[in-house]
Amino acid sequence: MAEQFPPLRPKAHLLPTLFDRLRDDAPTRKTETSENYTVSSERLREIVQRDLMYLLNTTNLEDEIDLRLYPQVAASVVNYGVPPIAGQYMHEHKWIDIEKAIRRAILRFEPRLEASSLGVAPLMKDESKLNYNVLLFEIRGRILTEPYPTSFVVQSAFDLETNRISII
Repeated sequence: MAEQFPPLRPKAHLLPTLFDRLRDDAPTRKTETSENYTVSSERLREIVQRDLMYLLNTTNLEDEIDLRLYPQVAASVVNYGVPPIAGQYMHEHKWIDIEKAIRRAILRFEPRLEASSLGVAPLMKDESKLNYNVLLFEIRGRILTEPYPTSFVVQSAFDLETNRISII
């Protein structure tokens, strides 16, 4: 006989990621409530934000692999993350190149965001106000949820010296 789960909470029909479902926060508890295997749209937004930070703080191998010879590698887990940018000065980079790298990584590895809604934009228009090689930017889009997509906005700081992205 199949195991019976308690009824879902209203508006809690969203499933967490596989990683979150496999992690056991209460190993001694014998039963689970619906809160353990469903998430609210707010919690899903937090999970997507966390996973984006994992993605954007991982350096991929794009510079070390000839993607013309191995085009399948571009979208494989071997290439998870963004190209290395650390150790270079802000004036050595154009915003459009950084935006393309961030956008490409998100489109490849974050299927929960609606591709047509994805936007990556700098927060400071005046480059003379940039501090210590830190680029402020915003990611916006819609998380694919039913029956309606959930809006998503995160403001981030990209430290070009350490290649770390943090939420501001």
